[in-house]
Amino acid sequence: MNFTKSPPIVRKFKFWLLGSLCLILLSTYPSLSQYQAEEKIPFDYPVQIPKVDLKTQNFLDGLPIDSAVAVWVFFKDKGIKSFAQYKSALDEYLSRLSERSLRRKRLRGGDPWVDFTDIPVKKQYLNELENLGAKIRVVSRWLNAVSVLANKQQIEKIENLPSVRAVKKVATFTRRKPLCEEKQLKKLGNVGAIHELPLQQTLGYGESYAQLAQIHVPEFHKIGISGKGVLITLLDTGFFIDHPAFKHILDSDRLVATHDFINGDDDVGDADIDQGAHGTSVLSVVGGFVNDTIVGSAYGAQFALAKTEIEAEEIQIEEDYWVAGLEWGEELGTDIVSSSLGYTDWYTYQDMDGNTALCTQAADLAVSRGVVVVNAAGNERNKPWYYIIAPADGDSVIAVGAVDLQGNLAPFSSAGPTYDGQTKPDVCACGFGTYCAVPGGGYGNLDGTSFATPLVAGVCALLLEANPDWSPIQVRDGLWNTASQADSPDNLMGYGIVNASKASGFSYLVASPPEFDFEAPFGDTHSQHTTLDISDWLGESLEWKATTTANWITLLLDSGNTPDLIWVTVNPKGLKAGINCDSIKISADSAINSPLKVPVIFTLHPSAQVLTFPNPFGDSLTVIVEEPNSSDKIKITVFTVAGEFVYRFSERYTEEIYQQTWDGRNEKGEEVAGGIYLLKIDIGGQSQIRKVAKIK
Repeated sequence: MNFTKSPPIVRKFKFWLLGSLCLILLSTYPSLSQYQAEEKIPFDYPVQIPKVDLKTQNFLDGLPIDSAVAVWVFFKDKGIKSFAQYKSALDEYLSRLSERSLRRKRLRGGDPWVDFTDIPVKKQYLNELENLGAKIRVVSRWLNAVSVLANKQQIEKIENLPSVRAVKKVATFTRRKPLCEEKQLKKLGNVGAIHELPLQQTLGYGESYAQLAQIHVPEFHKIGISGKGVLITLLDTGFFIDHPAFKHILDSDRLVATHDFINGDDDVGDADIDQGAHGTSVLSVVGGFVNDTIVGSAYGAQFALAKTEIEAEEIQIEEDYWVAGLEWGEELGTDIVSSSLGYTDWYTYQDMDGNTALCTQAADLAVSRGVVVVNAAGNERNKPWYYIIAPADGDSVIAVGAVDLQGNLAPFSSAGPTYDGQTKPDVCACGFGTYCAVPGGGYGNLDGTSFATPLVAGVCALLLEANPDWSPIQVRDGLWNTASQADSPDNLMGYGIVNASKASGFSYLVASPPEFDFEAPFGDTHSQHTTLDISDWLGESLEWKATTTANWITLLLDSGNTPDLIWVTVNPKGLKAGINCDSIKISADSAINSPLKVPVIFTLHPSAQVLTFPNPFGDSLTVIVEEPNSSDKIKITVFTVAGEFVYRFSERYTEEIYQQTWDGRNEKGEEVAGGIYLLKIDIGGQSQIRKVAKIK
């Protein structure tokens, strides 16, 4: 697929003054060996007086004199006074980079691979702050800044240091806890067999199927693409990695690194169940796997987990921890960073311009180094804030909005545009009733753009596995150009609901319809006819052949010049009563997912008439069976479309009219989720299937 849309300029090198912007453009060199001594290198940032901006000063004025507060301290330089020192610092940093990080920079980063922003903060400047009694929290080489915990008197002394150019309060973001409809723990199934799954084998998705099918992820899984070799870093509250949904990650050594930026250790779990709840659910959406229960969008990826958010009455995300987690992930060599920031009272909508928020600046710097950054759009549209939140306002950040499983925009999903007029969010996925793991080993449905975001991050991992050399902008444009509103993006759903299969750029073999479902009364001898359309996602021509081993299925190719249609005929003669299954096998040399199997189901049901109403139903479904033979026993069983048992009606012999109701609950009395269910009606040794839809 050729993406021709010109992306906005990635803001690679940003250094922001309080109240004014100083954009420093470094010369681009093919390699470090070609640097010339006469080139001018920016050693100093201009200093704005006063160093403490008015908003921060007003905040400090309202605090008790001995009250400590977290502030950013920005330095005016990195202590480099000559070109030789500059080149030496870059060479030293390059020598410390991991092979994985270098590989990603070669594939997807800018040129040069490292620059002035990668040079560490001068150690002497940090010592000066500690000597004044300030407690260092986070050091950011990209921002040339450090966040410290200091009181008013200490901050006044910090302001007077000649090395300091600006002081600004650390912004605190907040996000309300999501409501959870918790499900009972399901059987674990075959957790450890991920890598042995053959191509074309159907995974047991359980209730996670609908949210993945909406964005066309199962098509990737079906051909063996699951995010293998791609490293995803999650920035969140904490993670209970002993949850059964993550056993497959641990068993296959795909948990690359963990770090708790709040407590300064590598333990990302917590004794407080609320602290780790959000991150656990987010990780399960992208990386979970329990057969017949939950499958993450990129369940085969590698993961790095950063605990950057503090759980209190509301989830608090302090910006310095988030920036530190981002830089940590980039140094590890991460391919994708996924986070779910909430809005802040510190910034205003006018600050949502892609340039102002420090987390947005850091996010764009990460993108310039070849990292795909995916962030929640926010849950503010039904609140006074209304708009997108940082760092989703970054022009290079993929901002994710939320829809329900019917494709309707969630009422809370934040709207665009950014203050400078960018279309936001970028894309959408299911963030309304998203099926997730929850603490304690169970599962539930959660609402929020927080849970749409890991779905899209997983899609990005699938795209990078399939296209390892794609840059972050190519990944973003792939999502843009193939989403449901690609031709008419707006500021509610952006470019629309993601379509992973189309975004990949591959030539995919497609059969429409994806399966055939025929029905006839038992004893009927009349054949039924239909057509099967063969194509690929891009509409290009394919050479293919179709075969079947079933003697009751006949295939007749279309006689037109472009043989993209097959006449399919099924003959019920000689078939047994009940459900008869087979498939049509389609092969195409140029399609990566060939051969493709199209299921053919022919149900021969008894003469009894079955009526279900209302369909779809909410609280109650009525089933009526008209069966003249009162000697037959009627059994009705409810299954999910994945074949999981849900509920069994009480058995009884028919009278002339059989009538029962179902209240939409399973055998344990729990209300089942909305979706499609199958009623299997057995009468006198013969069966028929009815599909019903439950709505919330």
